Amino acid sequence: MNIQVDVDDAQIKAATKAVSFLEDAGNRKTVIEAANEGLANALRRHFSNREREAHTVGWWNIGQGAFPKRYFWRGTRGTSVAEKMHTTLISPARLEARIAIDSPALAHKLNPNPPPIRPTGGRKLLAIPANPEAAQWSGMARDFPGGLRFACSRLAGHWLPCLIAAANYKNSKGRFTSTGKGAKTGENDVVYWLVHQVVTRHDPRALPSAREQHSAVQGAVMTALSKLLHG
Repeated sequence: MNIQVDVDDAQIKAATKAVSFLEDAGNRKTVIEAANEGLANALRRHFSNREREAHTVGWWNIGQGAFPKRYFWRGTRGTSVAEKMHTTLISPARLEARIAIDSPALAHKLNPNPPPIRPTGGRKLLAIPANPEAAQWSGMARDFPGGLRFACSRLAGHWLPCLIAAANYKNSKGRFTSTGKGAKTGENDVVYWLVHQVVTRHDPRALPSAREQHSAVQGAVMTALSKLLHG
C-alpha cells in the first residue's frame, strides 16, 4: 500500500519557521512557561470544580464524604490543594518543567490503598464535621463559636461520642437526647462526630484526567507558538 501526503510550500515554511524559533533559548523558555501555565490553569479549574461539589452526611460515609472541611481543594487560607502548587522551570533546552503539589492530603487521596487516618499530637479522637456550619469552620473543633460539650448520641443504631453546641446540652450524664426535631436519636444536634480513625477510599478524580492535562498543555503551546510566529 502506498500512502502519499502532500504538503504545500506554505506549510513547509511555517514548520521551518517554528523549528527555527525553538532553536532560540528565549523562545523555548516562553513555550515551556506557557505549557506549564496551561497545565496549572487546568489544575486550578479542576480543584475549583471539586470544591463546589455537594456533600452529604450519613453513618455509612463518615470520613468518605461527610461534609469535608471547606476549602480543601481551593481556598485562600494557604492550606488548600490549589495553594500548594509550585512551578519549577527545569530545563528550557529540553522543554521540561514541573508542577509540584506539596499536599500530604492530596497524596493520601491519590494512594491506591490509603492507610487509615488516626489522631496525632496526643489526641485520641478525630472530630468529623456533622453539619455545614462545622464544615465551614476553619479552626479547631475546641474553638467552635458558642462552645461545644462532649456527649453521646445514637446514629443508625449506634451510640457514638460526639460534640454538641453548649447551648443545646441538656443531659448531665453525658448521653444527650434532643427535644427538637430528631428527638429519637439527637443526631440533628451533633456538631462533630468523634471517631478513633477514618478509613478513606482512593479518589480517582483527585487530579484531572490525563486527557484533560494533555489538552490543556497542547492548547497553551499552540497559542504560544502562534504568538511567536505571527506576533
